[in-house]
Amino acid sequence: MKIEFTSSRWFLLLVTIILPLILLAIAAVLDANICIIIAILIWIGSALMIIYMPRNERQNP
Repeated sequence: MKIEFTSSRWFLLLVTIILPLILLAIAAVLDANICIIIAILIWIGSALMIIYMPRNERQNP
């Protein structure tokens, strides 16, 4: 089983942005509970914060 795909940038984009948006659309169509919709929005927001958080990389002199 090849798992190199899970470390790629496209997999990260799929899990953090595309999958929650699909779930959000399905929840909206099926008249889901507001708690589920808020949980999906928090998932998207926290994923965006983690992706765009600056990395602290030290440079060795």
